[in-house]
Amino acid sequence: MLRKVFVFPFFLFSCFSSLCFADQAKLPDSGAGRVFDLGTVEVSAPAWNYPEEITGRPDGETWFESLPATGRTTLVESLDGQMGLHLRSSGGSGSVAAVSSGGLSGNKILVVKDGMPVNDPFTGTPDIGDFSTMQFEKAEFWEGNRATLWGSNSIGGTLRLTSRFPDHGRLRLWTDGHGGHGEAVETRLETGSAKIGLRVGQFDTPGISAAEQTTGNGERDGFNSDSGYLAVETQLRENLQLQLSGAYNESLTDLDGFDFVTAMPVDNLFFRQKKISSQINAALIKAESNGELKLTHVAAHSGFSGIDESNPFNEYGFETARQRQALSRSFAGKRGSWLVELARTETHAVNTGILSLRETDRAAIVAWDGGLGSRGTVNAVFRHDAPQNHTAVNTGNLELGWRLAAFDVSAAWGRAFRMPALNERYYPAYGDPQLGAEFSTSTAVNLSRLINGFGRFAAGITRFRVADLIGTTSTSDPAYTWGIKAANLDRAEIMSHQLTFSDCRLAGFELYGSFSWLDKARVEKTGKQAPGIADRQASVMLGRKYGNAKYSLQGRWWGGTWENAENTKSAPASHDLSLFVRQTFKECSLEVGLLNLTDTQRQRVLGYTRPGRRLTLAFEAYF
Repeated sequence: MLRKVFVFPFFLFSCFSSLCFADQAKLPDSGAGRVFDLGTVEVSAPAWNYPEEITGRPDGETWFESLPATGRTTLVESLDGQMGLHLRSSGGSGSVAAVSSGGLSGNKILVVKDGMPVNDPFTGTPDIGDFSTMQFEKAEFWEGNRATLWGSNSIGGTLRLTSRFPDHGRLRLWTDGHGGHGEAVETRLETGSAKIGLRVGQFDTPGISAAEQTTGNGERDGFNSDSGYLAVETQLRENLQLQLSGAYNESLTDLDGFDFVTAMPVDNLFFRQKKISSQINAALIKAESNGELKLTHVAAHSGFSGIDESNPFNEYGFETARQRQALSRSFAGKRGSWLVELARTETHAVNTGILSLRETDRAAIVAWDGGLGSRGTVNAVFRHDAPQNHTAVNTGNLELGWRLAAFDVSAAWGRAFRMPALNERYYPAYGDPQLGAEFSTSTAVNLSRLINGFGRFAAGITRFRVADLIGTTSTSDPAYTWGIKAANLDRAEIMSHQLTFSDCRLAGFELYGSFSWLDKARVEKTGKQAPGIADRQASVMLGRKYGNAKYSLQGRWWGGTWENAENTKSAPASHDLSLFVRQTFKECSLEVGLLNLTDTQRQRVLGYTRPGRRLTLAFEAYF
């Protein structure tokens, strides 16, 4: 099976890593005190202007204050409401998680983990439901007019995740407030010109019921996961570095079934969802006098299956193997920085008993970032894709910025695309091999100002025009026995506004916040609002430090949401207000989190429930 694609390279990687310690030249200090976690998310600038890193921020005096927000054990909880992202999962931990931003969602948002897309090739949608915050060092969200670098599925933006190199010695224990618990330990060994890091973790929770409580469904959807990460960095020569890493995740989730009449979750004690994923990264980096030359290879494998012990006809299985090779060269000169890259990606996907396909995509990228006089900047990207079984695609972006009095002003234009997913092209009695790609053209204008002694404020407007939307149309062609087929149909227009304040300090408090709203997110022909997208979204974080204790109050709010394309059924506005108290000691940290302070009942969102008030605890020790 496809697992062989991963197992053999991982064996070679394990053998090679043991040889990386022969050279005894001293490796520079890697910054043990600079450990960042997504759990303590803080928005520092408008993410639609430049790709901003969303990280935790240690205070500097004690490097072990990097403890993630304990209630946000999953990536979905941590990122929801941040960077203009709107995330919803179909239940508790481990459930399939949908990502949306600025009115675009599902397969129109690309998620890249350590250089490899994680979007499902059959549907094009990403799923990060079982990712943990402790796995990653940072997350960046690039909106449509800055997402050209990453290729297909990026018409609504790209969420890029970067794994965290393990610390020297770290033990973490935590609870999730549902009766669940997690444990993780990591360590690092440095010798000569190399360092090796290892992290293993486990999380187990009885979860919550995903279904509406008024239906009498009290079943708890349990979730457990195991993960491991091994990384090696070694200096082969003074100007030549080798980086290797391997990651593995396995999870099992209990899910509710669905009523075929109401399409609502119903009690099902026998349905399980299992996910397995692994990824190997290898990079050879040569430092040049004016930049660097980088050769990368990424191999990833994933398996996704549904198991119904009561009904084998309700079972399914998907398996995907991907490989990506890239050669890039960066240049730094007097007129700015250049990046040139050639890449090839191969995907082998199997839908048990239905599809088995192998496709490749070759891409070339040229990017430039430089200055225009003493006050202006310019950023330009051009990307050419030559996918197998499809016509070539050209995309790009251009952003101009300048300093005007006390304000920073920028204007951007971009064009991104989404290649039709495998199901949309090849699924029996539904797919159309002749489908064209979806395209998004986006324009944005942004204005920001830094007020000394107070903070930075920013405002922006973004407009998307999405053409050749892929949907379904009725047909009398006998080849389509269902009477419908996938087709390029209508176009959509989306207008969104954003307000952000960051790096604000008032009376000893730190304050961060953002607010966004959609004026328009509708398909032209029907005039209906796009379903699954909140028309308003806001987040705010208020922090204060007293000695070795830090208090953080985090609030998030989402407006009403249509649940279907006909705009006949809607979900009400929802909110989340949480308080975290972190106490730091000499070699350890303790944190208490009280989540959803203002709502003790489980909330209904898009036909599912979200957990109500809960108390979480976490303890970390360093050695």
